[in-house]
Amino acid sequence: MRASLLLFTVYHSAGAYLQPRSPRRPLSRPALRALSPLETAIASNDVDAVVDALEDDASVPIDRNLAVAALDKAAAVTPDSSDGEQFAAAYEEARLVRAYQALRRRGLAPSFGVAIDEPFPLSQGASEEQIAREAGDLTLAAFRPKDGAGRMFAILGAVVCGLEIAAAKAFGLDSPQPLFLATAGLAAFDTIALKGALAESITSAVDSSYSDRIVRHEAGHLLLAYLCGLPVQGCVLSAREALNGGGSGAAALNGAAGTAFFDPELNAAARRGRITRSVIDRYCIVVMGGIAAEAVSYGSAEGGKDDETALISFLQDTVGFTGDVLVQARMSALNGVILLRRYRAEFERLVKVLERDRAKSIGAAVLSIDDVAAA
Repeated sequence: MRASLLLFTVYHSAGAYLQPRSPRRPLSRPALRALSPLETAIASNDVDAVVDALEDDASVPIDRNLAVAALDKAAAVTPDSSDGEQFAAAYEEARLVRAYQALRRRGLAPSFGVAIDEPFPLSQGASEEQIAREAGDLTLAAFRPKDGAGRMFAILGAVVCGLEIAAAKAFGLDSPQPLFLATAGLAAFDTIALKGALAESITSAVDSSYSDRIVRHEAGHLLLAYLCGLPVQGCVLSAREALNGGGSGAAALNGAAGTAFFDPELNAAARRGRITRSVIDRYCIVVMGGIAAEAVSYGSAEGGKDDETALISFLQDTVGFTGDVLVQARMSALNGVILLRRYRAEFERLVKVLERDRAKSIGAAVLSIDDVAAA
């Protein structure tokens, strides 16, 4: 019985193996789509090919997500170019200009450079009546940075000194000087090594509106640069994020927080040794864009002292400006206010995207300006 059972099993197995089978139907699979030149360039990290693909055949539509990735690639700054390699920096800037212009031609960045297609709202020599009309309820004092964080730190410093004196007495120290030196050392370490991240954290904890102001401040720079046709390379919204590699364009910002942009026409004019007034006005508006954004949003500017100082240095040392520098700065801020009011919806949309994404993608931030669905 066992032998016959074994024979049946072997026979059945062999029969199943030898019996011809009906052919199987091939499984249906979705056809593989060939990558487009732009997708191939992005995947291979070939930035030159990315920009070439953006410029080729503008009649062929490009998906927005692909455009975001392409702009991120084009805006990336290599460490060599940010460290002073002039040829590399100039080449990368020219390439980024081409990318922005290609996106504008494709209808993905239609407002890029729109503000320079017509004269700025206020020009040099504007009457007091015109200035007052355009300023509305804002006075010139609204454009003077108050350095609210500086005042806050002065108050905190006084409080800390008092606590250190009390602590010295409590621990029986002859003098609070060792505590003073320790605090000074910590402050120096924060400034040099941490880029102010500790001070910023303290300020944010004390003033809940501080982080919101920074976002709106940087959104003002970014939007006005975009409207004035100045390519934006990156944006980092806090010293903490700059320290941790957050945001975008860290190389362009040299590890600091802020918005990185450049004016190709200004750079070319500087090389020629002749900078026109229109180029100066445009650049000044963008530099004062953060102050203008705070004035529009809050009625006055707390931050922007460094912007104002940089602008004054640019006008006096680089350009050799002969007019009243402070008047030029206030006029630029007011022009920025007028443009931000005109494009208030785009500004608020950009603020929402920056708050949500923390500027991790400069492409997403820039292309959200003209994209109603982005926020």
